[in-house]
Amino acid sequence: MTKSIFLFITGLLFSAAVFAQLQVDAGANSTICSGTSHTLGGSPTATGGTAPYTYAWTPSSGLSSTTSAAPTATPSQPTWYFVTVTDAAGNTGMDSIGVGFYSIWAYNGGKDTSICIGTTALLGGANNSTAGGCTYSWTPIATLDNPNAPRPTTSTTVTTTFSVTINSPNCPSKSYTVTVTVNPLPVVTACCEATINEGESVNIAGTGAVEYVWSPGASLSNSYTAVTTAEPLNTTLYYVYGKDANGCIAIDTVRIIVIPSSELVFYNTFSPNGDGINDFFYIGNAGKYATSVLEVYSRTGQLVYSKTDYDNSWDGTNYGDKLPEATYYYIFNPGDGSSTVFGNVTILR
Repeated sequence: MTKSIFLFITGLLFSAAVFAQLQVDAGANSTICSGTSHTLGGSPTATGGTAPYTYAWTPSSGLSSTTSAAPTATPSQPTWYFVTVTDAAGNTGMDSIGVGFYSIWAYNGGKDTSICIGTTALLGGANNSTAGGCTYSWTPIATLDNPNAPRPTTSTTVTTTFSVTINSPNCPSKSYTVTVTVNPLPVVTACCEATINEGESVNIAGTGAVEYVWSPGASLSNSYTAVTTAEPLNTTLYYVYGKDANGCIAIDTVRIIVIPSSELVFYNTFSPNGDGINDFFYIGNAGKYATSVLEVYSRTGQLVYSKTDYDNSWDGTNYGDKLPEATYYYIFNPGDGSSTVFGNVTILR
């Protein structure tokens, strides 16, 4: 009876060993230095189930083998590896292992950049920090706010190539260079100073840039063109901000002196082409005659435009339709008892 019990127990142990569940161990997560390797897989990678086992590792990048139990991984970036194990009976199991990098892997000198003279540039990669005990040494130091900062600021006035050495307590040091190109400011000129009577207008022009912004803009026909028409009611100093192809900005000024006047000033041409210059029929000092009436007629006597309290807003249209190039005839009644003015104006397109 004792022998029978022994054989029964032995049979149970044998059966448990054969039919134990397949277990997969990809190994413990690890942190390495960039450019070094780590051996994947547990000790062992597969147990239980029915031997022999087959292995399939993914992704394949950086692996010495995708089918061995313990391949060597040399990843180029932090990577999760997955292993699928299949035993002789067709049972499968899966596990994963993360191979991370020490923080120095993410740090660098930053991208080459350009600035305008008089401005500053930020050096170093966007992820740079002192995490992981990393330290930085930048040269040359003369224009840096802190040569040991992860991302120092430079106020260099000449094109300069900076070098940085990044040290880590865990990995070899890394060195980078980054060049800051310094562009000069454009030579922007505003032209030209003039003296006009109130109600008159004058063109002013900016040169030396590719984009312009004029200020104050209230008395200008267009604040964003190189040439604009100024219609100041009093003496005004205009500023022009000019930007060149490098994004650098310079400023100049021009003064328009205005002599007070209430005399109506009629301009005999305008070009409503949307360029911001002379786009409207302009009557200087029209705004001083609140009860004025303007009527405009074609050569054949057709009324094409009329407005009370004219505000220099006629753009050469008749109920939204563009009128052709031609000479038109106006009647302007100031509305204050003074003489009605008759004249002509030419539309140029």
